[in-house]
Amino acid sequence: MREKIFISEDNVFSDLGLDDSDEMKTRSDLMSEVVSIIRNSGIPQKEFADVLGISVPKISALMSGKINDFSNDSLMSYLTLLGCNVEIKVLHQYRVSNFVKKGVMKVEGNITRKNLSKVRGKRLNRKALLN
Repeated sequence: MREKIFISEDNVFSDLGLDDSDEMKTRSDLMSEVVSIIRNSGIPQKEFADVLGISVPKISALMSGKINDFSNDSLMSYLTLLGCNVEIKVLHQYRVSNFVKKGVMKVEGNITRKNLSKVRGKRLNRKALLN
């Protein structure tokens, strides 16, 4: 018997048939960026909790991928506190016919070693991140 092959839309939340799949994908991408910064920095989670103004258990939830515990807004705020620039682009689609294709939400990461060197080797605090 042949197995059926399912071609994904590159969005597991859509594949699962969730109504808010685009928002969940965006939140997942934002969370991945925050977690990547924390993991790659080598700095204790306690220091990140202080910088982000959240508790250590909340950092633990973030690192565990508990996506429903965080909003897109809070994740974008964390990224800016960690020295990232967060951009939201609205690209208009021109109406070609009576059918208008649904837009998409997308997160593009650009975390590099150079970005992380800003905080690595220094005691992590708001001033170190902003300088």
